[in-house]
Amino acid sequence: MENSIELNEMREQLAILNKKLSDQAIVNERLIRASIGKNVKNINKDSRMMAMLCIFGIVCIFADHYLVNWSWPFTIVTTVFMIVALAFNFYCRRGLTLERALTSDLMEMRLAALRFKRFQTRWLLFGIPFLICWLTWLAYETLNLTPNPEPIIIGGIVGAVIGGIIGINQYLRTQRQASEIISEIESYRSDDQPAQ
Repeated sequence: MENSIELNEMREQLAILNKKLSDQAIVNERLIRASIGKNVKNINKDSRMMAMLCIFGIVCIFADHYLVNWSWPFTIVTTVFMIVALAFNFYCRRGLTLERALTSDLMEMRLAALRFKRFQTRWLLFGIPFLICWLTWLAYETLNLTPNPEPIIIGGIVGAVIGGIIGINQYLRTQRQASEIISEIESYRSDDQPAQ
């Protein structure tokens, strides 16, 4: 009789302990998702800012075509590059949405963050050589097609330096945020696995 009472008490304590552990896992997952959501929001905020800069750049290149007298091929290539950059910006961030961060499987979010990091790095392999060629073409167009090239050259140098600083900061920040998403998920998954 006494053994069955002890056994029932142990079962009740075990049930209470399992409930507490289950509640703790739910709280941990909510905290992880909130942290991932914050990083995803920041990455997408950077994406929107870059999209606005691309659209502004397209408007400016057409205005400058008429004001500075740059050639149509230069204007068209610049516009196409901006459109490609805009499309790639959204393409590499697909899957990194706040809704998915809060509801989808964490391993899917990890894969989306890994894909984002890989695509963003691959963009640099195309974007940097293109920008070097484009800046050379810009200097050629400015020196040969404008009557007073000095202000445009100075503005181009200042713009390239400021744009480079902004671009490097944005790249490093979003890479760090994607790495945080990945490490938080991996940390949570390793904590969630039972000890062997």
